[in-house]
Amino acid sequence: MIEGVGLLLRLLLGLGVLLISGYALARSLAPASRRLEQAALALGLGSLSLTLWLLALAALCLPWRLTLILPLPLALMAASWVGRRFFSGTCMVEGFPPWINAPKPSGSIPLKGWDWVFLGVIGLILLFATLRALLYPIWAWDAVSTWGFKAKVFFLRGTLDLQGFEAHNYYPNLVPLLLTYLYICLGQVNDQVVKIVFPLAGLSLILLVFALLRRLGLSRRGALGITAFFTAGGVTLVEHLHIAYADLFLTYYTLGAGGLVYLWLKEVSLSGNLSLAAFFLAGLSWTKFEGTPMAGTVLLAAALSLLWLHPPGLARRLWSLSVPGLGLLLGYLPWRLFIWSHGIEMGTDHILGFYPHQFFQAVPALLEALVNPRNFGFLWPLAALALVVCRKKWVTTPLLYLPLFLGGNFLAILLAYAVAPTAPFEFPLYVRATLDRLLLHLAPVAVLLLGEGVKELEKGPEGLSGPVSLSSQDSGSFRE
Repeated sequence: MIEGVGLLLRLLLGLGVLLISGYALARSLAPASRRLEQAALALGLGSLSLTLWLLALAALCLPWRLTLILPLPLALMAASWVGRRFFSGTCMVEGFPPWINAPKPSGSIPLKGWDWVFLGVIGLILLFATLRALLYPIWAWDAVSTWGFKAKVFFLRGTLDLQGFEAHNYYPNLVPLLLTYLYICLGQVNDQVVKIVFPLAGLSLILLVFALLRRLGLSRRGALGITAFFTAGGVTLVEHLHIAYADLFLTYYTLGAGGLVYLWLKEVSLSGNLSLAAFFLAGLSWTKFEGTPMAGTVLLAAALSLLWLHPPGLARRLWSLSVPGLGLLLGYLPWRLFIWSHGIEMGTDHILGFYPHQFFQAVPALLEALVNPRNFGFLWPLAALALVVCRKKWVTTPLLYLPLFLGGNFLAILLAYAVAPTAPFEFPLYVRATLDRLLLHLAPVAVLLLGEGVKELEKGPEGLSGPVSLSSQDSGSFRE
């Protein structure tokens, strides 16, 4: 029993350092945002900074010991405390509110009725996922063969060593290194308790969905209802809350990057959103192989939206996209340099050829997956309906960004299937095994589109009568 208590304390210590350092970074990048928003961002920022630090230590041939790992997260916490302590009355950048005297939300309204129902649904699903994660070791195929396998090897070798085995060695390693860090904190491999990080990622995703919906102008009850609908819609998200795949983290980073860029396009934020988006784009590139092209679609959809809408200061706004562009490089280049310096072969299993018949075979499979309620409930049909409801806005306002991003990624999915080197008899099985995961990455962005539709319906006929200008400020700032 004493050993079990000690194991729990070491796990909580490791998670605490991870989350508090990420929270400190969120406060530094968005000092006037609400605490719930900072909490939603904490896991993503902490995981990104800590795993890139582990990569840097491995590149410098330094051993992975807590005495070398902990200085970075502790420095982030110290810097945040010093900033709040000594610069609380100073605006760090023009237009940024002070660190401490930030505007607070107006008096909170007590939860009642449906609020509790929605929270109960979310809480029960997270409780189930947490118990399901902790009661079983890592078992799902990709977790055993790739993400979990690498984490065990890295821990046992004490560094990022990919010699002597083949498990998609060129894949980015945010998730394996995150698990490795927890093993180091525990002092042993225990692939049951470290799985707690996946329900935690699910909680962060759900908090971020709610926070972004609120920033889009939905009422608290409306945002809670849509968040509960997303959480309980279908089995795909619930499965990924406990099976230890990297797709949940990729989904979380996609929402952070895409949602923050969307707020910036709507001009409902001050200048902190693109800096936050930069870190989440870095997380996209550092989480999975397909994260880099997805990060590219975030930037491309934003640039195309600006070119179509042609707002005042177009050149300046296009140039501002270089900030999240640098974030993409932050997540992409360090790993590519490590691969090059260690002679690791880049895989070509995704781009061996182009098979047009597979492209056309994948189209009905994609459409079927979008309407199959088992996967995501009725999220995708309702998101399409929201696009119809907002038909007078989506080509005249930044709402254009959402269908551009989603449509671009649907096309990317079909092209990915068109280059997949599979035999004719196994191609349908390959699509069936992967399509729900690929759509999971995009689902929270579809939730934002659904939220825009619900907001229009809440406004009534007046809200549907005409377009809103690019400079509309009706939704408030993510940093308020």
